[in-house]
Amino acid sequence: MSIRRTTSILALLAVLVSLLPAAARGGEFFRPLRAAVPPVIDGRLDDAVWREAPSLSAFKTFIPDFSREPSEKTVAYMAYDAENLYFAFKCYDREPDKIKAAVASRDTIRPDDFICINLDTFNDQQALSAFYVNPLGIQTDSRWASGKEDFSADFVWSSAGRLDPDGYTVELRVPFKSIRYAGKNRVEMSIFFERRISRRSEHMSYPALDPARGYFFLTQMMPLELEDIKQYTLLEVLPAYTYRKEKAQEQGALVGEQGVHDVHLTGKYGITSQLILDGTWNPDFSQVEADAGQVDVNLRYDLFFPEKRPFFLEGSEMFQLAGSSEADPLLAVVHTRTIIDPRVGFKLSGKVGKKDTVASIFALDESPSGEPGYEPGDDRYAGFGILRYKRAVAGDGYLGAFYTGREYGGGSNRVAGADGQQGYREVQPAHRAVGRRRDHGKKPERQGPGRHRALLNETGEARRVPGLLQEIDRDGPPG
Repeated sequence: MSIRRTTSILALLAVLVSLLPAAARGGEFFRPLRAAVPPVIDGRLDDAVWREAPSLSAFKTFIPDFSREPSEKTVAYMAYDAENLYFAFKCYDREPDKIKAAVASRDTIRPDDFICINLDTFNDQQALSAFYVNPLGIQTDSRWASGKEDFSADFVWSSAGRLDPDGYTVELRVPFKSIRYAGKNRVEMSIFFERRISRRSEHMSYPALDPARGYFFLTQMMPLELEDIKQYTLLEVLPAYTYRKEKAQEQGALVGEQGVHDVHLTGKYGITSQLILDGTWNPDFSQVEADAGQVDVNLRYDLFFPEKRPFFLEGSEMFQLAGSSEADPLLAVVHTRTIIDPRVGFKLSGKVGKKDTVASIFALDESPSGEPGYEPGDDRYAGFGILRYKRAVAGDGYLGAFYTGREYGGGSNRVAGADGQQGYREVQPAHRAVGRRRDHGKKPERQGPGRHRALLNETGEARRVPGLLQEIDRDGPPG
């Protein structure tokens, strides 16, 4: 892809975005109570802080219809201190025996009744962290960016829920150590409270969503102001040591080979409160949750397994593409599961200014031959380089660029491109990529370019009018 063509695409996106009016903010900043004594997270609203904290009860529905009075009353509370955010919900229900709640594993409560705290920790309308809790206190958490929700995120936070004769209550505690934010003496965030009543398929929120602007809630959240938050220097070092020795019975005696020792090291350092550096040496992933089984009979595509390794999860939502869909041959340009057994790796992710977001991964993989169809070469390691940049523009729009590269055995596979998203009453996400692959001893093979542009318009009648434009040249989509 020529530099001139890429530049023209970015310029066109910038012009389109500039024509859109900036999204209106939610008025004055909401200032929650600063708690002198923190509440006990037990699902009971008998702490003094909840009697003093300001309450929010003007919830309105957005599913199945916008701006209707909810069938049940909801009251939300918020407080904070130097180390934590605190939330409480009183969810009334005239038929408490019909509340749907299960003691389930984490990240599986979406069919239940639930409440959700949607928190844009930078108040920049680009991404948010979501904290879901069902009536029994079971958690789900996620990160939302580029129009997609990523449930691989696992924050450290506390919750408790309790059923009672007139509904249920929920309490949450979110440590500032678990989220990323900007500011010192004064911190700006924005928030969106949500509740779902499962049996009625009813969703309600505070603040209410504007029917004219549809479900684009990043531009409709309530601004939040916090003061005198305790500042931390994030430093995490996780050393590990493993020893393995195997023995087998031979002629009535146990005979074994010499034991194998291995040392592992993983670390995390907060360069700032919003820019994080991760590093690892020979990481041990033996404690990571195993993949769920999948049927692989008569498939015409590769199986997809989600990333669960902690080293790769920090900032993973930053690599998502605008405008990608199930119908798009370029669904993603970064899938870190292809880095099988890294010997060493570094990752930088976060914000370097109010509008600029960066993410990068560099790794040497000891098991490059694990990729199907990839011929091993003489190199011991495969080298991975991944770069991502996003620049926030009007509302929840952005312009971005990306590069991914894999070098092994004298061959390479590279993809580069640009993407962007503009939004107000409608969002028009798009991306363009070009790939180049060169196998050892062979002539370089160009793949692409591929273009994708999607239009989504959502009106007050909750109608979704999608449109899709794709262009792929005869050489095929990027690899």
